[in-house]
Amino acid sequence: KESLIGIRPAELKRADREKLLMATPQIQSDHPLIIETLAKIISPGDQALVQAKKITAWVDKNIEKKPVISFPNALETLTNRRGDCNEQAALLAALGRAAGIPTAVEAGLVYLRGRFYYHAWNAFYLDGWITADATLGQLPADVTHIRLARDEGAGLAALLPVMGSLRIEIVETTR
Repeated sequence: KESLIGIRPAELKRADREKLLMATPQIQSDHPLIIETLAKIISPGDQALVQAKKITAWVDKNIEKKPVISFPNALETLTNRRGDCNEQAALLAALGRAAGIPTAVEAGLVYLRGRFYYHAWNAFYLDGWITADATLGQLPADVTHIRLARDEGAGLAALLPVMGSLRIEIVETTR
């Protein structure tokens, strides 16, 4: 599990930082409703880590965990107040970006109840990458998350065909 103390600095290139702050058709971080909601979640003067914690907790608490048949869209998720991991990850990314925190959507596998499942979550850049999973209420996300992609839109959708054919063998565990 990642530590929130002494986050290891990792250089984020300017172009990558700009991309991870930019609004997109699915992550509408510049929409007035997203900005208005963010203003109710964070306080002026909150440090970026505090903002990330508040945003993650808010999405966990206020978005009903319910599958929807749609392409993930932050604004629709905020308006409808429901969505699965994909929708929650899009909304978390929009709120993070609106707060000025470079935020990525990640996808891969999560290990729950003895099985691996497709899952989406986020990564905030806070002088180093830290994962957040609003669906499970985790910041940082625990070690059961296996990232296969960091992207949005078509990049994440490309994972779906391989999900049923992945094989994972646990060779060793330690506590």
